[in-house]
Amino acid sequence: MSGTIILAIVIAVVVVLGAAVLILRTGTRDHGRDLRRRFGPEYDRVAARHGDQAAAEQELAERVRERDALTLRPLAQDERERYERTWTSVQERFIDDPRGAAQQADQVIGGLLTAIGYPSEDREKQLDLASVDHAYALSDYRQARELARRGLNGDGAVDHTKRTDGAAAGTTAPGTTAPDTPAPSSTETLREAMLHYRVMFNDLLGRAGAERAHAGQR
Repeated sequence: MSGTIILAIVIAVVVVLGAAVLILRTGTRDHGRDLRRRFGPEYDRVAARHGDQAAAEQELAERVRERDALTLRPLAQDERERYERTWTSVQERFIDDPRGAAQQADQVIGGLLTAIGYPSEDREKQLDLASVDHAYALSDYRQARELARRGLNGDGAVDHTKRTDGAAAGTTAPGTTAPDTPAPSSTETLREAMLHYRVMFNDLLGRAGAERAHAGQR
């Protein structure tokens, strides 16, 4: 075999390998772009946690595979109506019991996720799987949980252990909030949590478009 033929073969192999590498890199970039588009803020959250884009994309791709193995089901009409009535009662409860309403809102969404078919044995795993179908609303849900935690812990609430205006210990001074009532700042935090919970609730019921339009106006 002449040297010219050998050189031609080597050049051909190099060209083929180069093309294969280019296709692989292009496919990887496209895959990452698809994951970023699909998961949105969840992609950024996972990437920040890993500190490595490749590791984040590997986790998200695994979520997609696990989600595809699930058998999800649409809610029957009577189930939808039952959840809608429950959600209405949760919102009405907020007027007199903001803390209880926020806690119940989280429970309702957990029950709804389970009813649709996301496994409930591990709540964080359940949310990871739900992120495949509801990534953008899940960002609201995570915000809701954090706001609810702050509101329930009384972040920014009035310190009722201190006496003001000479009030006796164990009494409520004029202009303060009774010990069992959330302070205004806590109530506002819980109100914000309810708005974010509602985005997730509506998304799970397939009403995301109307809710997002409303959310953009507030």
